[in-house]
Amino acid sequence: MAETSGSTAARAVALPRHRWALPRRRLLVAGVIGLLLVVVAMRVAQQRAEGPGPQMSSAPVQLVARGMVRPVAQARVGTLNGGTVQRLWVAVGDVVEEAQEIARVRSADGSIEILTAPWPGTITTVPVHLGDTILAGTIVATVGDLSRLQVETTDVDEFLIAHIRRGQRLTLTVDALDGRELQGDVQSVALELQPIGTGDQHYPVVLDLIDVPKELRPGMVVRVHLSE
Repeated sequence: MAETSGSTAARAVALPRHRWALPRRRLLVAGVIGLLLVVVAMRVAQQRAEGPGPQMSSAPVQLVARGMVRPVAQARVGTLNGGTVQRLWVAVGDVVEEAQEIARVRSADGSIEILTAPWPGTITTVPVHLGDTILAGTIVATVGDLSRLQVETTDVDEFLIAHIRRGQRLTLTVDALDGRELQGDVQSVALELQPIGTGDQHYPVVLDLIDVPKELRPGMVVRVHLSE
């Protein structure tokens, strides 16, 4: 009976320690959760005080069209009848007056056709040579008024045309002049697609150049910047 009483006493002493272990664990878990909540709350408050983070700004789209420098006034002088180029009085770069003789072409029946300049200007192209036999309609020379130059675009498609309007002032850069910047006013904007020599189509846009540098020449390629 004494041994039984001793075992019962031992169990009676151990029982209180077991009863206190569970509340301690609960308190510990609750404390950890409370600490986490405090940390999260402090982090949220800090972010609100700092405001929203930096926004990634997308760079503006650069819209660029290509064009070519041309005289404002230009005439192609050609033969009506064809034949042999008997006389050729001009070369590229020559300055001619109105009605000045450019070439003579002898037709198959022996008649002579005299080709003259339609107005004062500069010879910009001579695609034939003395003695050539040419067909009716062949261009013998091109006369341009180089006192005023303009740019005609060559690749404005349906996406670029929406950014161009008549009277708009645009910046142009000339590749051959080390990217020199020029200014030009849009003089005309095509309303419908036009075919070009490669078989493609585009909307021709013509710009009048402002303050033309003396180094600029017909045929030079320019880039027209449409993002302004």
